[in-house]
Amino acid sequence: MLYFATVPAGLEPLAREALPRGAKLLHAGGGAALMELKTPPKAWPALYTNVFLVLCQAKTREFGALLRVAEATASSAFFAYTHPNQTFRVRFSQNGRLVNVAGAEMARAENLVKRAGRLRVNRVKSDWEFWYLLRQDGSALYGLLLSRPKPQGEKGALHPEVAYGMALLAQLRPGETVLDPFAGSGAVGEAVKHFGAKPLLSDIAPRPGVAACDARDLAHVRDGSIDRIVTDPPWGIYEKCDVNALYRAAFAEFRRVLKPAGAVVLLTAAEREAENAMGEAGFAREKALRVLVNGKKAVLSRWRPAISP
Repeated sequence: MLYFATVPAGLEPLAREALPRGAKLLHAGGGAALMELKTPPKAWPALYTNVFLVLCQAKTREFGALLRVAEATASSAFFAYTHPNQTFRVRFSQNGRLVNVAGAEMARAENLVKRAGRLRVNRVKSDWEFWYLLRQDGSALYGLLLSRPKPQGEKGALHPEVAYGMALLAQLRPGETVLDPFAGSGAVGEAVKHFGAKPLLSDIAPRPGVAACDARDLAHVRDGSIDRIVTDPPWGIYEKCDVNALYRAAFAEFRRVLKPAGAVVLLTAAEREAENAMGEAGFAREKALRVLVNGKKAVLSRWRPAISP
């Protein structure tokens, strides 16, 4: 069966590393991944924001054409998930945004599901959602929504999918200790647990599960004791300290506490400041991805201790 999963913009290169066991990646790009999988996993990797069971595909930019393809060729694979007399609704999305369609098209789309699956329409609250998706690249699909975005938590908190992508980029191994000294609400801590790693969380504004500590003075962390540092440092003003000074002081501490074979993964929009400060602290950039975080351009990068000549 085919599955279509949306991915945070810029993190598509990590899709192959986030495949469920036994899955074959067919395509990744444009904020999505298409994969083939015989048996669906018990849980989808947290990199994906939405996952759809693909019932048919087409090359079109019109809902009418996609609907005709669905009426002629749509798979009934959704029987594996649904049961007769459950409720459903149909939704239409173009370039990532919900849109309204003519009543006649909606009725045709609903009748297709009712005929094939003996399900009942409920446009307000339903057990299942069938989606018609038109994408910017001219591809289109009709599918059953299986997985929704994870709750973000408080306003401004790091999205769980982005935190999971950061953990993927860090190349974590089970049992490793992962430090996040700008832990905020703890999204990175939750993400690294998926990999069997042990989070060590701190922040200048503590909360349950997060120790009170300034990232510029990690006195509670021993020299060379940390396997990975995965963090989202502030991009602007931090306790009346400009980002240049903050990064220089914090990254010097990163170098002290990190093991020689360790790595640092940073998410920041202050790319130049981060690059200068990491270089001063003795790190070399190994990989970088351009990403969008809440509509703002940022860089997700992995760094290693520089090798002396």
